Amino acid sequence: MDNPLLKGMLAGYRRHSRRGKKVRVVFICQMPQLWNKLESVYQQMRQDSQFECVILAVPDESIAKEHQKESLAFFDRLEGRVIQAQKADGSWVSLEEMCPDYVFYQRPYDHYLPECYQSGTVAAYARICYVPYAYACTVPVEASCYNQAFFTNVYLFFAEDAYARDLVFHREEALYRAGRKKAFYLGYPALDQILGARSRQGMFWEKGQDAESFKMLWCPRWTTDKNLGSSNFFEYKDALPELVQSKDDWSMVFRPHPMMFDNFVKTGEMTALEAENYLRKYQAQDGLYYDKEADYYTTLWRSDILVADLTTVMIEYLVTRKPIIYCVADIEYNAFMKGILSGCYCVGTWEELKETIRMLYAGEDPLKEQRNKAADLLIKGKEHAAEAIVKELKKDFYYE
Repeated sequence: MDNPLLKGMLAGYRRHSRRGKKVRVVFICQMPQLWNKLESVYQQMRQDSQFECVILAVPDESIAKEHQKESLAFFDRLEGRVIQAQKADGSWVSLEEMCPDYVFYQRPYDHYLPECYQSGTVAAYARICYVPYAYACTVPVEASCYNQAFFTNVYLFFAEDAYARDLVFHREEALYRAGRKKAFYLGYPALDQILGARSRQGMFWEKGQDAESFKMLWCPRWTTDKNLGSSNFFEYKDALPELVQSKDDWSMVFRPHPMMFDNFVKTGEMTALEAENYLRKYQAQDGLYYDKEADYYTTLWRSDILVADLTTVMIEYLVTRKPIIYCVADIEYNAFMKGILSGCYCVGTWEELKETIRMLYAGEDPLKEQRNKAADLLIKGKEHAAEAIVKELKKDFYYE
């Protein structure tokens, strides 16, 4: 394959053999909350007559079994062809028999999948594609988000930023330069979705008193492990909703990571009953809401500020150009995240958090200009990521 003449002959044969053939793509999906990271790519393909798309819905081993049926039902409701991966007898639908040309994964973690759907198995008969479900913001997390066990099998990597593209490229530079693997930074498809959600009706703050209130969105992380970004949930779980309740014209949507409560129960940091009792305050109190919906992009636009632990939601929120309060973690940030944090209000204590919220409520926003610069770097020139990804896929299939 390193012989230029042979490579040219094979490329010519490929172009001839694939003329008129549709590109068959399978999306292996487990988490509804991550569907918006791939949805625009899927919809772009569905609108293109040169593609055949299938969603393969696989039970999510990272959450409690009682929640898995709800996740699978979400995918059943999507447009297009959806196949439930697990049969009634517990066996698995054969992905190989679907004859996919390309297979997209939601997450780079094979251990959440049965062996027949793991990347090493699938790479034997299809080309593995990956669009990250999140931005890797810290050096320790990079080892997980770009783990080599999965990325060894990835043929097309559509990176979320130039930093990630370069990191993965240099790790296997010889293969990328030889064209045996490909890495692109074409923009992040989720940002397409956020820009398109601005005018849509949302779940919260649409009418009544809350629509006129000072609206906060709180997104705590799923784990207290410092190497994985750390969560400040336990520090603020009572004080923050109490602060909101003390103000007549304040309201808050609480949106934890979908794995958070299951993880805290598993680690023993909370009991299932404690988690259930905690959530009741968001069901019984005016001005407090619990959000577990798959689509949260309209909520980003309706809110006035974001309060968050380390999360991709911080980067997504930049699209709205509204203030971000980051509850800091003792962790090494990568170069990409350092640029993002330059436009965020970083707080390390409850007093700092409380005073920063009050400052923003009063209309003071000294980081506005810096935040807008960070947003421009993230978005400008990359507004049509899904379209660019589909174009590269067709180029790879038909011409290279």
